[in-house]
Amino acid sequence: MKQLIGFFAFLSLMSCQKHSSHEGARFKTIMIKSFGEVETLPNMATIQVTLNCLDKSIQVSKTCLVDKSNELTTKLQSFGISSDDILTTSVSMDKSYTWRSNSRVFEGYRSSTTVYVTVKNIDNLDKIYTDLLGNENLQIGGLSYSHSKLDSLENEAYVKALEKSGILADKLLSKLSESKKEILKIGNVEISASIPEVNQNRGNAKYEMEEASLDKNKSVSTSKGTVDVTATLYVEYQIK
Repeated sequence: MKQLIGFFAFLSLMSCQKHSSHEGARFKTIMIKSFGEVETLPNMATIQVTLNCLDKSIQVSKTCLVDKSNELTTKLQSFGISSDDILTTSVSMDKSYTWRSNSRVFEGYRSSTTVYVTVKNIDNLDKIYTDLLGNENLQIGGLSYSHSKLDSLENEAYVKALEKSGILADKLLSKLSESKKEILKIGNVEISASIPEVNQNRGNAKYEMEEASLDKNKSVSTSKGTVDVTATLYVEYQIK
């Protein structure tokens, strides 16, 4: 019986020693929010075209809109634009009124459609835009630029964000008299800091560094004829 008591006491002592070693361990991390940006020239554009027809006959108004749509498609295809890049997003028909002599007068049935045109050969953009502007039967607007390889550009932006986070982490470590680090987590959405389960209230240094302010993790915008692709990374480093 005494031998059994001594054996359990020995196990209890070993468990306390292990628990004590965990309590004394330090676990320091740095959390960095980093931004990477890639800027390039656009190689494609999108145009919004609106067609309208007005007639007191509902059937004539509908036929007019169909004819104008077909004419637009034929014109765009003559510039080498594929039918897959001509997208009709909405078709509507409403009664139209105007005010004359303080009374509302019925003008007719107004039918309209909105077409989005993707121009993949941007060298033809000037000719297409000028031709469409000269057509009084349609309205043109919503010109926006983009790039056909946005996924590749986004991946490149993420790589730049990771590189910038490593440079910033090294600068912070030099101020903390530390030199070694190891990546614990990487995410393109906000991540929580890693804290040891046993030692949650001490031994953890957390720094949140922001290099810019953006509402979204990634965004695409055009400025001065360029396409800017921006990516956001959250990187947690453990200080070794």
